Amino acid sequence: MNPSQSIRQHLRLQRTLLNAEQQIAHQKAALAHFKAHIDLTQIQHIGVFLAQNGELETRALIEFLWLNHQNVYLPVLETRPNWHMGFAHYTAQSTLVPNRFNIDEPSEPLESHIAGNALDLVLVPLVGFDMQGNRLGMGGGFYDRTFEFKRLNPNQKPLLMGWAHQCQKVDKLTTENWDVPLDGVITEQGVSLFNHA
Repeated sequence: MNPSQSIRQHLRLQRTLLNAEQQIAHQKAALAHFKAHIDLTQIQHIGVFLAQNGELETRALIEFLWLNHQNVYLPVLETRPNWHMGFAHYTAQSTLVPNRFNIDEPSEPLESHIAGNALDLVLVPLVGFDMQGNRLGMGGGFYDRTFEFKRLNPNQKPLLMGWAHQCQKVDKLTTENWDVPLDGVITEQGVSLFNHA
């Protein structure tokens, strides 16, 4: 097992050990930090994900965004040709279908999918993060390839914000030259912003 696989295994175990009470408390605290720090008047299109396997829950966040008339999108792997990953509009009326990893995606026509650079803010799933803005994902590279343009121009939209439990923080992650850094991270303990200038 290589070091990345080992740390992934450890961090995934950490978050699955959180009980239901802790999960609810973390979700509420993270959402409160989101409300306090994210100015929705400057945002129209937000990418989110459906939490699974102990990830920090997103359901209350999504409902809050709907109530505030935001356009919410979920990542889709079955998308337009030559796209690594697209985003499909998600509403309370959306029909969800499982993708090849058994993760639910909105059943929307491919032509209605939008690219990552059409979003203003993306809440990014992760296995681990450090305070330099590095992110450890599941290893598929979907987010890194989709937002590769941010490596060349970090100030370009969308804002990439990790959404995670504080227990997923590590001191320092080993990075590869294709890794796309986060602009910030939101946990139950607060909001951290990273400067990549």
